[in-house]
Amino acid sequence: MSQPARRLEPAARPAAPSKRTQPVAPATGRRPRPKRRRSIGFVVLASTILGSMVFGIVVVNVLLAQTSFRIEEAERHLERLSEEHLELVREQATLSAPGRISAWASRHGMRLPDDIRILHAPGTGPADPAGADRSTQTTDQLSGSTAEPPT
Repeated sequence: MSQPARRLEPAARPAAPSKRTQPVAPATGRRPRPKRRRSIGFVVLASTILGSMVFGIVVVNVLLAQTSFRIEEAERHLERLSEEHLELVREQATLSAPGRISAWASRHGMRLPDDIRILHAPGTGPADPAGADRSTQTTDQLSGSTAEPPT
């Protein structure tokens, strides 16, 4: 950066005592600033504020790191539970397969019934089994009569 132009004084000036109280610095042409005495209180206050800010930043970073570790652990736990869930769903599908249930029932002496009887409780009248279609005729096996669907 360039230096500012210096003030030129006429050469034919008589040597008079200068009104300046401070000597001129030879390199810059500026007066040196007087040394100011720094206040101890200001230094202590600034140091306290700066130290507390640095401490606060460190504490926030530590808390963020802990939270990050907790999130990672929760994600790993969730992944383990998802794998366990898939394994249990596969096992449930295998165990509830109709062919496996039929084979188990045959091994334990179970068989399909030869005839199916529907028993009605006395006094309640004819009742349709759950999911029965009312448009077809039903036979009352106990009395041997044929019941017509209501019109």
